[in-house]
Amino acid sequence: MKKNIYNLLTILLLLLILSSILIYSQETLKSVLFAFNIWKENIFPSLFPFFVISDLLMNYGFVNILGELTKKIMNKLFYLPGEASFVIIASMLSGFPSSAKFVKSLLEEQKINTEEAEYLLSFTHFSNPLFVIGVIGSTMLKSKKLGFIILFCHIISNFIIAIVIRKKREVDTSTINIDKLFTINSNKSFIQVLTSSITKTINTLILLLGIVTTFLVLSTLISNLINLNDFTRAIVSGILEMTQGIKYISAVNIPLYLKATIMAIFISFGGISIHLQVMSILSDTQVKYKNYFISRVAHASLAGVLVLVLTKLF
Repeated sequence: MKKNIYNLLTILLLLLILSSILIYSQETLKSVLFAFNIWKENIFPSLFPFFVISDLLMNYGFVNILGELTKKIMNKLFYLPGEASFVIIASMLSGFPSSAKFVKSLLEEQKINTEEAEYLLSFTHFSNPLFVIGVIGSTMLKSKKLGFIILFCHIISNFIIAIVIRKKREVDTSTINIDKLFTINSNKSFIQVLTSSITKTINTLILLLGIVTTFLVLSTLISNLINLNDFTRAIVSGILEMTQGIKYISAVNIPLYLKATIMAIFISFGGISIHLQVMSILSDTQVKYKNYFISRVAHASLAGVLVLVLTKLF
């Protein structure tokens, strides 16, 4: 009975969305084009090379090298295997939701277990630094200094969370194993490995495009169906899809420090769109989403407070 009610409600909701798309067809089209432009200009250029190169590096043993060289540091700081350092570094450079893909790769290679994957995922939610400094700071806030403040608070909040929630685990702290440094994970030719990496990357990026588009359209429909003021519309949009929320909040008539604070909250939470992307990437693993969600709420709160304090001080 409950399932039938759920199915009926789902059908009614989908019909409402479909009719809203027809009624607000122009606005919907603009949202789809905006989503495609975000994907074309930000997501694809920033993630495609990192995803392909990272996959190649994993196949040719770079994770083993980095893991051996950093295992003592990783154990002291986070009680994690050395291979986890690859996820931290690569995620900081490429931005979310890349950490989910890197964590999944380490899980598949059995470099980390599920518990370690959940912990690693909780503090490797990093926004692309070029997006924060260039788009948010220079373009939207007209201040590169504010961009650097937001980026600093965004990053440091992640590591504060990592230290607070870490649990002592038994990890390998032995001396560097020279034989393990150059272990190649694939017997395929370079062309085969490259083709496989490109195919996996394209599939992941197309999935991300679909999710971003869906949430941008939903955000637009909600704004049109419900009479929201500019500030409320920006908040609702930012919760659903971070990029559109940032775009809207930049146009609201509020103090600059408050804009910076809200933008820091948006990128640190990520928006439901990013959360769904992470869930989709990790759907065939045992990694639980709950810990990731709780960490993002804590991350957004902490980053927002830090940005508010620093912008008031400087």
